[in-house]
Amino acid sequence: MRFGWLALIALTGCATPAPAPRIPIAELMLAPSSSVPLEAAVTRYQQSARATRASVVQGAPMPTDHARAWTMLLDASETWVSAQKGLHDNTGAARLRLLLETELTTDAHTFGDIPEEVAHRVPHIIRQLSDQLTVAAPRKAPVDPRRFRWPAAPFVLSSPYGERMHPIAAESRFHAGVDLEAPLRQPVRAASDGTVIFSGWNGAHGRQVELMHDAHWTTRYSHLDKLLVKPGTEVKKGQVIGLAGASGLATGPHVHFELRRDGDALDPELFIPQSNQPLMSERP
Repeated sequence: MRFGWLALIALTGCATPAPAPRIPIAELMLAPSSSVPLEAAVTRYQQSARATRASVVQGAPMPTDHARAWTMLLDASETWVSAQKGLHDNTGAARLRLLLETELTTDAHTFGDIPEEVAHRVPHIIRQLSDQLTVAAPRKAPVDPRRFRWPAAPFVLSSPYGERMHPIAAESRFHAGVDLEAPLRQPVRAASDGTVIFSGWNGAHGRQVELMHDAHWTTRYSHLDKLLVKPGTEVKKGQVIGLAGASGLATGPHVHFELRRDGDALDPELFIPQSNQPLMSERP
């Protein structure tokens, strides 16, 4: 049994279209507890993904060799998760969750269907990683996204969350965040206090920063012209983390902003009031 991409996106809760995004292994696995088998499996998978996606027609079945690479990656991921029990490696867990979410979503858009093993195992491992992050999180007041701020101001929404006609692909796709108007190199600011769990190139998202605010809430900032923070850095609400741009798959300078709970993309407008904007003194 195989799963079509629409059903699969419903399972994973994420649907960011990205042609062959690649997260460098050096940026994914910085935690000292990362295992060599997992690093090797990630490297082999990414090599397979690049070669396969470049040679197949969109909508074709997933080739057997690529399915095997997925199996190796999932086996290594499960071994890594089991080995982390009691170690509280929240940085490694957050990055592995990001990798699995991104790669599964990309394959869901690339291939006509996804093998049942992959469709079921990936969400299961993502849930385990989310549970690990919950255990590893320090005991403090829960994060309230209603107190988050928008990363760019003035608040001008150019593309909302949800189904839309993709401006470049010219087909209906799910938009897992919102696009905010921002001139080239405008400062992009952290929505709230957090830890940088990713800062680098992420395929169609271009230069991207992801912040982890607690065990559940993360935010993503994409298409940046310049990255100003590194993985592992603690940032404060309103701190400049990058400069707006048009890197990756973009029609012009803007900020693609995502709000996620346990990896699921939510509509930021339902949580963050439009009034929560940077101060006038912080505007360009």
